[in-house]
Amino acid sequence: MNQYFNKIALSILIAFSAVSCSNFLDVVPQDKILESQIFKDEAGMQNVHNGLYMMLASDELYGRQLTMDAVDILGQQYNMPASHTKTKMALYAYAEANPKKVFTEIWQKAFTTILSANKFLESLEEHSGIVSQEKANLLRGEAIAIRAMLHFDMLRLYGPIYKVDPSMPSIPYYDAPVTSNNPILSAKDAMSKILADIDAALTLLQKDPILTTGKYKATNDYDANPYYSQNRGMRMNYLAVKCLKARVLLYAGDKTGASTAANEVINFTKSTTFFPWTSFLDATNSANPDKIFSSENFFALSDYTLYKTQEDLFDSKLGDAMIYSPLLNRLNTVFESNDNDYRSLPSWKIPVVGGKTQKTFFKYADVPDSRMVFRLQIPMFKLSEMYLIAAETATVPADGIALLNTLRYNRGLTNLAATAVLATEVTKEYRKEFMGEGQLFFYYKRNNTTAIPNGSAASGNIAMGALQYVVPLPDAEINFQ
Repeated sequence: MNQYFNKIALSILIAFSAVSCSNFLDVVPQDKILESQIFKDEAGMQNVHNGLYMMLASDELYGRQLTMDAVDILGQQYNMPASHTKTKMALYAYAEANPKKVFTEIWQKAFTTILSANKFLESLEEHSGIVSQEKANLLRGEAIAIRAMLHFDMLRLYGPIYKVDPSMPSIPYYDAPVTSNNPILSAKDAMSKILADIDAALTLLQKDPILTTGKYKATNDYDANPYYSQNRGMRMNYLAVKCLKARVLLYAGDKTGASTAANEVINFTKSTTFFPWTSFLDATNSANPDKIFSSENFFALSDYTLYKTQEDLFDSKLGDAMIYSPLLNRLNTVFESNDNDYRSLPSWKIPVVGGKTQKTFFKYADVPDSRMVFRLQIPMFKLSEMYLIAAETATVPADGIALLNTLRYNRGLTNLAATAVLATEVTKEYRKEFMGEGQLFFYYKRNNTTAIPNGSAASGNIAMGALQYVVPLPDAEINFQ
């Protein structure tokens, strides 16, 4: 019977994902009897909670579009010639059929996931007593953090260039499972709500097991139930939320706050052995390379369709109109023609099949040993980003260079000269570090970078402004306001 109710829980989440945000808001809430059946025991509650992560790993969100596909195309990570199926997206032609469809689906999936998180939080409150307060705090903290993260990425994608004018309209914010559309908020007001949710999540996650036993090991603190105490690195745990706070504060222009949050994470890693830098031997292992630097990841999503996505986007057998691949000289420029950088060689190789003469992307390719813990993982928050944020926000440039040198040393590179320009070097590291992770476009937008390298040309830049950086809200959202 428990399995039956677990399937119902997952079916509800799937049903949520099948409708648009506006349509979802018009649906009559699920029958309370059915809800009571789903939440009648701990297993049902866990299954619905886990369903939120399944939604995050969907193709419309971090399983594809917000990491290695749409957002990386906007960041000019790939060569998209005129014959390519995604040329219009690379040209920021948001009104064209394909980009419009993709960004509508991203919006819909994000807000149905937010509404599912809100429904979970409401049901957790209504059915209190099924789990202890300590367990409930973990579940609640994760769900609120998921809500904050999704709103933030919708703000980064569809909102204005925050640095230019945070008073401009951005997105609605949903902190309850309402049955009507919430109003569009200014970017500044949306940011305030995001930060409030982050702080609430941090308070709830203060006793996160990841702080005492790391991201994989189970403890006895929660009745030895592995759902709460094991594999915390696959959840929106305390450290991941602290990373999110650093990322959000920097986007909001609060360099002091961002520096504090990033350095808190860095200092924690120095005080434990839980998050070591990935070694050269692990990253470049000829049999099972750890190309995502898993030991450094505070939160990575499990995506059981990851290798299909790898094949759909990056397989060397794909034709030129389908494959996502950079021009070789562009890639060489990013890595400064240095294969000692072990972000380069394991992830970018000229394939032995497919007849390609350019390097193709192997970052998410499977490894032979199915026991490797990093299989099927997509990095979401990681140590290198905290070093980059700490470097960028350093009040003394020499301190920032020292932080970059720590990152570079742990990527196989030599130290920068004392005369290096900090902002320039930070940009270089963002280009190297986040391929296939969807962060470069947002870095450019945060800084209102006026020209970025054209991924579809051997040289030259693309002029950037609001028309390129601000994805229009979907028609359905505008029409229902």
